[in-house]
Amino acid sequence: MAPVLCAALLMASCSSKKVATTTETAKQERKIDDVSTFRTLSMDKATFTLVNAYGNQTSLNGSIRIARDSIIICSITPFVGVNMEFARIGIDKEGITILDRINKRYFKLSFEEAQARLGMAMNYNAFESIFTDRVFIYNKPYIPMVSDFKVTSLGDQVLLAYADNSVSQEFYFDASKNMVSGMIASGNRYSMRWNYSDFAVYNNVNFPKRFALKIAGPDFHRQINVQYKDVELDRDRSFEFKVPSSYKQVSLDELLKEL
Repeated sequence: MAPVLCAALLMASCSSKKVATTTETAKQERKIDDVSTFRTLSMDKATFTLVNAYGNQTSLNGSIRIARDSIIICSITPFVGVNMEFARIGIDKEGITILDRINKRYFKLSFEEAQARLGMAMNYNAFESIFTDRVFIYNKPYIPMVSDFKVTSLGDQVLLAYADNSVSQEFYFDASKNMVSGMIASGNRYSMRWNYSDFAVYNNVNFPKRFALKIAGPDFHRQINVQYKDVELDRDRSFEFKVPSSYKQVSLDELLKEL
């Protein structure tokens, strides 16, 4: 179940000449502002494909709904057109919750708990930014400005880089000022790399319909590919996410054993 692993592993992983002309900076800052204009974002027909370390693939269908600066909800169904939901993932300001509809169980982990275990401060803004092709600083709640980064010209691409004592980040923009890939690494132990493709215009926003995320650590390597058939911006939807009182709380390992 690709998006479950995507969210769970994301919680668990976590000398070029500098060129920054006024024109380049202005264009990049407009890009950051442009992609933040949506209120809600819906991808009702999505395909999630998990690729394991051996190249084996598992594909599932579902949907993704995002209420800006509030919650991300991923709903997983076995087949296109089938309304039966067998798993749901919610990511909000507090942390991540995964519901196993079949076995009536759930897993919950707050961002505070994740930081205590992993020593890496992730937050909701980082998750929403990766899902929506936006620049972020991993431990900050706000949308950063170009001035927060080292800006480097790489042929027809522009690199925005950020680093502190433990974490480094990179964001690459193409000649059309679309962010096409990103990376975050915690020392030499954990890294995540993602890229976007098949851009289309929705409400004057250039948004990718394909998203691939690679996660690597000392003892695992996974890739998740997400493809959207269509994207809707600012559609009024229900974003209610509740854990039924009858569900049993379990560990992530227990949850994934039967999913």
